[in-house]
Amino acid sequence: MNDNIRTIQVRTVALYVAIAVLSIAGCGDDSADPDSDAGGDSDTDADTDGDADTDTDTDSDSDSDTDPAIPSRVGVNISLPERGGTYIDLARENYRWTALDTGAAITADQVDVRGWPEVDVEYIVDFRPVAEWNNSIDDPEVYRLDVSGSWRCSLTGQATVTGVLGGAVENLQYDDGANSTTFDFVVPSASNGFFILRFADTRRTPSAELNTGFTDFKMLRPGFTNDDNLFYPPFLELLDSVNFSTIRYMVFSITNGSDPDYPGVISWSERKLPGDASQVSLRTIGKNGGACWEHVIELANRTGTDAWINVPISADINYITQLATLLQETLDPRLNIYVESSNEVWNTAPGFEQSLYNQAQAADLGLDEHNNHARRTVQLAEIFASVFGDSSLNDRIRVVLCSHQPMLKWWVEPMLQYIDDNHGTPSDYIYAIGSQTYFSGGHDDGEDIKKILTDCRASITAQIDDTGVNEAGRSQWIAMAEVWQLPGGYVSYEGGPDHGGGNLTNLANLILAERSEGMYEIMRYNLDDAFIQLGGTLAMQFTLTSSYNRYGCWGLTDDVNYPDRNYKMAAVRDLSASP
Repeated sequence: MNDNIRTIQVRTVALYVAIAVLSIAGCGDDSADPDSDAGGDSDTDADTDGDADTDTDTDSDSDSDTDPAIPSRVGVNISLPERGGTYIDLARENYRWTALDTGAAITADQVDVRGWPEVDVEYIVDFRPVAEWNNSIDDPEVYRLDVSGSWRCSLTGQATVTGVLGGAVENLQYDDGANSTTFDFVVPSASNGFFILRFADTRRTPSAELNTGFTDFKMLRPGFTNDDNLFYPPFLELLDSVNFSTIRYMVFSITNGSDPDYPGVISWSERKLPGDASQVSLRTIGKNGGACWEHVIELANRTGTDAWINVPISADINYITQLATLLQETLDPRLNIYVESSNEVWNTAPGFEQSLYNQAQAADLGLDEHNNHARRTVQLAEIFASVFGDSSLNDRIRVVLCSHQPMLKWWVEPMLQYIDDNHGTPSDYIYAIGSQTYFSGGHDDGEDIKKILTDCRASITAQIDDTGVNEAGRSQWIAMAEVWQLPGGYVSYEGGPDHGGGNLTNLANLILAERSEGMYEIMRYNLDDAFIQLGGTLAMQFTLTSSYNRYGCWGLTDDVNYPDRNYKMAAVRDLSASP
């Protein structure tokens, strides 16, 4: 196996183990991003078997009421939650309900069809930096989100609410006529960001028995009395401050690991809905994906950005048709739609079970797994064309065929040839081919910030032109797109600094390097000189925000409320503003 591919898979496994631990322990709001392909290595070693599948209440006034800005060639992946807030209502981005006294997560038989508890519960909120729960903080600057203030809370039903940890419950009131409970959860300025609220003596209705739960819980951020505007204004303002052409919703909609086992399918009736108990994964009711498509569309419309969507690999034909119809009817017609089949179906690391689905489906159809990925991508193109019209392909509908960066001739070229042999000219269906464009450096103990930045630049340079066995440099990807006359050429679906994977070696300096002024030029070099100037058409940064820790420093910033704490955001803002 290619050693660099093995490295990526090991780092991915480390991240997903960490995510599982954090989820169980209740530690951290977004301490690790749920996508970890992190291919910062140059990946020039040979893939000798040619298989490569073992790799692993103020309105921000951002409504799109004017013509969208002239598009830049830079976009961004967004997460759920963003660090510092995505929604005004925290409950939309946090689903941490546990049974009283046991601390165990509530189960499917303890919730209603929307995911609301039908028993007495505790609610856990955890904004602490990694890994404070183990008495060790990765971030040498110990940056914390400011979550102090009065959080206005409400629910439908009756409950005795107490603050177990992190704050005090005040002004608890029950309105019998409205069957609603309201209270304030007051968090002191010295908070470490770890809250536990206890909901006892619950009654869903005035006549219900005790311990029957409640619905429609809201926990509004300090300063808000309603969430009519849905999204947290600083989050919208941050997106508006950069001329991003496109937002990729892969993490926001939680694509990775959300599919059933093959041959199971996801039907349209099983999708996430705006009225569900949260927009994060609701495994208690079998809705494993993230934010609903309605919120994807609303965010795209508000920001005036093209939408890059990742269609679940298990979505049935009616699901895809209904999704396309929803987009056709409600997305601003001036906005384009990038369509991708799932995410990283080549990646066999834990957390990317869509690759197993693809393999099983391919075997059932008598296809190689990469050709099944091509077949599915063409199927998406055909279904979207049936809704938007044939002329929409390669115009408003932009179907992207993505793969791992070193797999250009092992997966991508064969997929294009498969389409040509079995469906017709690839450019009739495929707008662009895409890979990731991560870079890294400074993994040896003691390397200072200057050396880390030098290594990062070298990592980028090594990816420009790969004439080795893989022949998969960025220039080669661009050339491949030109050979097949793909109108959208070569795109990067993810990219940016890759420092993570669970490794503690030289971690403090790596985090400081991410925030250093020198990272400005490295970011510009990666996006401009080593991508746009080569002929790359669209570079999607990963991600908008994240905390900075052993699992990665992906975010352009680590707090939507203070986006210019480091220089990465400035680099992307300046580049995207260029003509």
